[in-house]
Amino acid sequence: MRLKPDDKQRLVEKIRSGAAKAFRAHGYDAVNLDAVMKQSGLTRGAFYAHYKSKQALFADVVRHEHPLLRMLEERGGADARTLYCEMCTIFEGYLGPDNLEEVFSGCSLAALIGDVVRAGPEVKAGFDQAMQDTCAAMALGQDHPAKHYLPALVLATAAVRNAQASADPDLRSEILNGAHSAFLALLPKPAEAPA
Repeated sequence: MRLKPDDKQRLVEKIRSGAAKAFRAHGYDAVNLDAVMKQSGLTRGAFYAHYKSKQALFADVVRHEHPLLRMLEERGGADARTLYCEMCTIFEGYLGPDNLEEVFSGCSLAALIGDVVRAGPEVKAGFDQAMQDTCAAMALGQDHPAKHYLPALVLATAAVRNAQASADPDLRSEILNGAHSAFLALLPKPAEAPA
């Protein structure tokens, strides 16, 4: 039986989502295809019908598995100020010390950067596109080009990674709270945004 395009896309998303959870939890090298497919609830045989290699799957994860991007794209504001305020709220939660475990386990930009650094060009190209897409989503409806949002995005994702690396809860909070203040200072503001 041949899969319909919608069914094939649904399976790809299921594999990618399961792989993202496994990679973020354990790292690329520690996860084998059996673990990916178990996390996805599918058999290993289904993997090769959709991906040519684990590296190709990792590139797809790095390119597409970003809840932060989805939240930014789903903002409903009708004007620059509302979109800006919604973005600030998203990043306040992203950098909130009480949310660290959930954010780190769900953010491929923060959790997988070490693996991306050691990966090949296909994975790095996926990372580049994810960063560009996230900056474009941040710039949506604003008065500044997407590239102006890159420093704030890099700061936020690095802060999450650094906070996760710390064993000291007070230091974790200091990292995230300090990063939130710096993020707001780096964030380009629309003409009518609150100071």
